[in-house]
Amino acid sequence: ESLHLSHDSVLVDWSHIGKISLSGGDAAKAAELTFKGASKLEPLKTLSNKDIAVLRLTGNDYLILCQPGMETELLGKIDPKITTVIDQTGSQGCLVLGGPRRDEVLQRSTAVDLRRDKVVAGSVLQSSIHTVGMTLYRTKNFDIMLHPRNLSESLYDALMDVGIGIGLVPGGINTVPVSFEEGK
Repeated sequence: ESLHLSHDSVLVDWSHIGKISLSGGDAAKAAELTFKGASKLEPLKTLSNKDIAVLRLTGNDYLILCQPGMETELLGKIDPKITTVIDQTGSQGCLVLGGPRRDEVLQRSTAVDLRRDKVVAGSVLQSSIHTVGMTLYRTKNFDIMLHPRNLSESLYDALMDVGIGIGLVPGGINTVPVSFEEGK
């Protein structure tokens, strides 16, 4: 798996990470309570460290990703009276593509132009991949795809089908440990 991560591509399941959505009301203020500077993010931009990523999806919608087990702490910081808060950890799946050939897997999987000069590290977008709606968060070395959990198996199979010919292999969590840093 490590060899494929450095020369080809790997697909890893990160569905166990925390996922919290903020929508409506004063979502920007609520996001600021979880990560300083989040309220000033432009739509489709992100802030992150190794434990948390704040993704601004629209002017008033955020998705917060976090290390497993941090959800309760983050939810405790957010006042549910100022925005709609939903813990989506159980309803959203998460697959991660890593390795230098991951772009080829994505190019074969969607009509969206995801070239690195167009969608740079730290970007987020909402689209579909193999007809499955997803949110893509791009870091320097990984493409993190969030999607409805009930479609995880079909998305995983579709990505493996298109990627196996270019060296895509499934990887374990030790191959790609959870980290949300934009530069990683």
